[in-house]
Amino acid sequence: MNAISSIETALPRIPFEAARDAAAAWRGRCLDVFARSEAAVTETLLVLAAVKGRGASLKLPHLVGQRYDALSHAIGAGGAFADEGTAVAQAVAEFRKHDGFRTQISHGVFTVTLDHRGQWHLVSRVLALRTGRASRDLFVTEQTEAAAILASLEKDGSRLRSVLGQLRHRVRET
Repeated sequence: MNAISSIETALPRIPFEAARDAAAAWRGRCLDVFARSEAAVTETLLVLAAVKGRGASLKLPHLVGQRYDALSHAIGAGGAFADEGTAVAQAVAEFRKHDGFRTQISHGVFTVTLDHRGQWHLVSRVLALRTGRASRDLFVTEQTEAAAILASLEKDGSRLRSVLGQLRHRVRET
């Protein structure tokens, strides 16, 4: 028997499966924040686009990054909804700081490991094509850091969804 197979048979599977499940649950919570925030951006664009006159120039793109851009343009300086969107612009910018992380969470292939204390570590690899060439991105985090990432994401997502709801309410009243 070689050394690797003897290690495999000596290790219990339960802690590794629990770590994998915990990391998957964390990933799911992150994805939920992104999905809820993206839905709020889309709903806001639809409400703004329905405003007679000012909404006619709004684009309703398919890709989510382009939707964030369209919203930023509409509420930014010189945009059709700049007066109402002042508070929203900062929340959008803060949430957009998570764009690179969104790519890792959404498209990464995960490997979960355990350290000697039973804490999980996650390695996410994304293979993308940029200008016709392979681009390989790596994201690594450990359990404690992952909890902080999720807390920051939830805070920024909650703030974004709140100000977008307020904007939709103000625009519908006019």
